Amino acid sequence: MLFNSSLKGIDHLLIGVQQLEEARHHYLRLGFRLTPRGRHIGWGTANYCIMFPNDYLELIGIVDKSQDTNGLDVFLETGQGGLGLAFRSEDIGQTAACLQEMSVPIDGPKDLKRILELEHGDVMPAFELLRYDRQVSPKISSFVCDHKTPDVVWQKQWLDHANGACGIRRVVYVTENPSDVITKYSEFFGEDAVIVADGCIDVLVSDRKQVLRFIAPEDANRFYPGIEVKDSGIDSYMIAFHLWAKDLNATQAYFDQYRVSYQREGDSRIRVQENDACGVIVTFDAQKD
Repeated sequence: MLFNSSLKGIDHLLIGVQQLEEARHHYLRLGFRLTPRGRHIGWGTANYCIMFPNDYLELIGIVDKSQDTNGLDVFLETGQGGLGLAFRSEDIGQTAACLQEMSVPIDGPKDLKRILELEHGDVMPAFELLRYDRQVSPKISSFVCDHKTPDVVWQKQWLDHANGACGIRRVVYVTENPSDVITKYSEFFGEDAVIVADGCIDVLVSDRKQVLRFIAPEDANRFYPGIEVKDSGIDSYMIAFHLWAKDLNATQAYFDQYRVSYQREGDSRIRVQENDACGVIVTFDAQKD
């Protein structure tokens, strides 16, 4: 069994931020509705989430430096931005067994809870997390998440965003020699899931066809004109994520009203630069029928 066959796509993206409340205001200005603050039990980190019907974004920052930050402090030494992603499994035991059959070292599944600070009192969403050897998703920091209380996390009032965003389409990484990822992603996600395209390697993630894309530093400006490639000495980093948008004209109207800087790329895309989104480019892509 392939690792990919046990997944339900990308569950969420993690965006590591230097100042959590400041990041919250950045994303509010971009037209996102954010959940109340969540606090990880046993860790010195907290978050705000941006929920879509099938996935979400997580802004995560340090609120207590005396506690374990699960490596976030090290990540932030080179700046804020895309920290990693979580795949979703609805049977994390099956996912773990699949990786064990493929002789992959795993850690978990382990229980995790966080305190979600609602107006009427705190609640505690529950999850199971599974971590594994980096060979499973080369160039990407990832893990698997299984939601035990989805009704607590996906509440209707959090799903509607003024900018029209409605889900994760693509996550893009800059890395030296993108072709190096082909063998391992073919092994764990299937040969049919790996597409060699013009200047990039695309990996289709499970049944919702979300895409992981890998591009070389010298091609970054072709995909995102005007962008400056980071020179931090790290092997790869998340340069952008793409969201589906219900109506790009409505997205543009919102940005115009609130004076958000953007670049419109024809009828298919609007791009917000990394300085306005805590270190990662956010693009809004016209939703397909």
